[in-house]
Amino acid sequence: MLLTDKNKSLIALFFSALFFGSTFLIVKNLLVTFSPTFIVFMRYLVASIFFLIIGGIPSAQTLKPGILMGIFLWLGYITQTQGLLTTSTINSGVVTGFYVVLTPFFSKLINKTQLHNKNYIYSFMGFLGIVLISITDFTQIFGNIFTIFCAFSYAMHIVLVERYIEDLNISQLMFVQSFIGALLCIPFTNLNQLNNFNDYWIPILFLGLIVNVCAFYLQLYGQKVIKASTSALILSLEAIFALFIGILLAGEVLNILSWCGVLLVLISIFLVIKE
Repeated sequence: MLLTDKNKSLIALFFSALFFGSTFLIVKNLLVTFSPTFIVFMRYLVASIFFLIIGGIPSAQTLKPGILMGIFLWLGYITQTQGLLTTSTINSGVVTGFYVVLTPFFSKLINKTQLHNKNYIYSFMGFLGIVLISITDFTQIFGNIFTIFCAFSYAMHIVLVERYIEDLNISQLMFVQSFIGALLCIPFTNLNQLNNFNDYWIPILFLGLIVNVCAFYLQLYGQKVIKASTSALILSLEAIFALFIGILLAGEVLNILSWCGVLLVLISIFLVIKE
């Protein structure tokens, strides 16, 4: 039986979450050599070149949505990458996943979608979980605070995609979004770090092509059919993937209180999905 448009969109969002979840450890390792803004700049630069080639010059209709999406996505990238300087890949993945609880609130405010009263309880549960994760290691508090801002920015990005994606060309929209992100990085980027590019071109190209191109293309493709709140729930699997990658590949360890915090965040996500 052929896949329906809805099932194709759900699969696209699932693989988008998988690609997103794979980035935390890669970015964490790159931060040993490069600044957060340089990493974000290179990701956007690779993606913008690719989307310009396949999508061509963007139409006027894509400019405003692409600029708005680009600003919030840039804020999300910068705060998440900055946060990884002082927090673990596990914490970053889980705290970033809090956007799944925030998205319905922003969607109701901006796109006038319906919101169940229980979402307020789930939001509090998720926030409490983040607090438990943060207080177990005070050296990671600032990293977690940056990552909370990342979650807010990602939630706004998902809602803006819901608002604008239906009738627009995905590749052109992605070019504007990526170009704005790269442009915003330039004032804060030390381009002398390009001298080390030859030693790290594989992970940087992976971030640019597999994540900034493939993952975001799949997200936008999926959101043509799936509403923002549901899309956020599926994309929240990013936190699960980041959690297991951090444990299996990076050898990271959580104490009991941290696991309680992780569990609260994941329960809040599950309850929103159930609704």
